[in-house]
Amino acid sequence: MHTFAIVTCALSALGVLTGAMVTSSDGTSFIEPHHMTAGLAGIAALVLGGWMAAKQVSRMGFWMVALALAAVGLGFAPQTTGVTIGHALAAQMLFALTMGSILLTGSAWSKPPERVADHGWPSLRSLGTLTPILVVIQIALGAAFRHKAMGVLPHLFGAMVLVLAILCVCIFVMQQFPNHPALRPSANQLMAIAFTQIFLGIAAFTVRTMTIKAQGVVIGVTAVHALVGAMTLGAALMLAMQIRRNVFKPAPEE
Repeated sequence: MHTFAIVTCALSALGVLTGAMVTSSDGTSFIEPHHMTAGLAGIAALVLGGWMAAKQVSRMGFWMVALALAAVGLGFAPQTTGVTIGHALAAQMLFALTMGSILLTGSAWSKPPERVADHGWPSLRSLGTLTPILVVIQIALGAAFRHKAMGVLPHLFGAMVLVLAILCVCIFVMQQFPNHPALRPSANQLMAIAFTQIFLGIAAFTVRTMTIKAQGVVIGVTAVHALVGAMTLGAALMLAMQIRRNVFKPAPEE
């Protein structure tokens, strides 16, 4: 199951990447590669989600099946602006779940957690829950901008808020549990992916506003920016999973 989760994650990444390439080329190129990779990713996600649900590994399997069906259904629906934005959002959320499935099916997850007390404010558990929600909102704003449903300002403002939230949760983890074998690596992973996404966002905005545009560069940078955005959601989800598993709320003192 773990090997199949890795394969599904790779296929989902290709589906997101080629889908963003279609959007960046105004729907004129890369359609066939996207149909092929997205179809394979959808089938693999349905199989993996059903497998995880049948084995009662996690409720994530049910969400994976639901998002796979949503992404495929929206892909075949009449392509209005709202449908295309929903399709992009469902595909990126599905990719994030496949990243989480790699963690769930890995050997490290089967070992007992190293429990630690949540003693900061705001609580680490609340920050861990809030961060993936903010990433989903930011992904939706980015999809709306790519599909020309809104301007870039909401996406830029959302990026600043999201960076602050990611910095808070990662710094809290590193300060409170600097030697924890699961929490610190997850925080480092989220921090690295998030800052990569920031630089890609600046690059994507820059190449779009250049007087002389190289179409291939615009398509490539924008597509990678969309993929790393989905990776940011996956990393935030994995950190939230580790926080919920390892960090407990201490009982109030009498």
